[in-house]
Amino acid sequence: MPQESRPYKDEVLLIYDSLEAYIPIHGESHNDNVYLSKTHIHMEDTSITLYSHQYYQIVNKSSVPVEFSWRAFATEREERDKKSRLISELAKEEAEERMILEESNPDESQAESLDSDDSYDEDELNKR
Repeated sequence: MPQESRPYKDEVLLIYDSLEAYIPIHGESHNDNVYLSKTHIHMEDTSITLYSHQYYQIVNKSSVPVEFSWRAFATEREERDKKSRLISELAKEEAEERMILEESNPDESQAESLDSDDSYDEDELNKR
């Protein structure tokens, strides 16, 4: 699905039995006459016990059926960039927390093992 209004050109590989053929394809995407019934969306303040609602229509005055979905970002690139930034921030925070834990518990990095039920076995008790 085109992400922006512009001409597109590519090739398609057609495989039929043992034959293969590259077929050039081209097309142009453009913005059709599709819009919301109101030019601005203003959501009223609400709380857990109250709610507000408004109705909007998606108006399609073109001859082409159009799929519609709500997005948090204007483009897929913007969404990918934001996700990448969040992932790198989370990785950085995780590394910092691991370093803090290792600094505060230096013995635990070489700690004795405990059984899964958190009780000491006889050998561990004798070591203590």
